[in-house]
Parts: sequence; structure tokens; C-alpha cells
Amino acid sequence: MSQHFLLSAAARTLSLSAVARMSDDEAHAKFVEIRWSDNDGEPYCPRCGCLKLYACTVRKLWKCSAPQCRYLFSVTAQTIF
Repeated sequence: MSQHFLLSAAARTLSLSAVARMSDDEAHAKFVEIRWSDNDGEPYCPRCGCLKLYACTVRKLWKCSAPQCRYLFSVTAQTIF
């Protein structure tokens, strides 16, 4: 089993004050980069692992395109946030 992304070196070096100084878009981009660092920052479904997603840019959500899944998720889905 792979390491949880919040325990990665990139996540451990990110401070709360650094996040507070970021704009919403910068923070979202940084969280995406950290969460899916194993896939070069490209999101994939946390439920089934499907790489084909639909992006909802208004609310910064993704929807899995796998017919059996169709999971709607954000960068913080299935995390403590």
C-alpha cells in the first residue's frame, strides 16, 4: 500500500502560514500537486483509480467517468479535511 499523501515530504514541509499567504487558486493547485504527486499532479478517482475524469471548474470538482463509479470528488475527498 502506498503512503498517504499527507505524510509525504512535500506535505510535511508545507506550513499553515505558507498556505494562508496563498490565494485560493494557488492553494488548490498546491494541494492537487501534493495529493496526486504519484501521477505528476494529474488527478484520478480516489474510489476506483480511473484516470478519465470530467472537470467541474466552477466548484473545483471532478467526476469519474467510469460507468460503475461516477464518483464526484474534490482535492480533499477521503481526507481529514
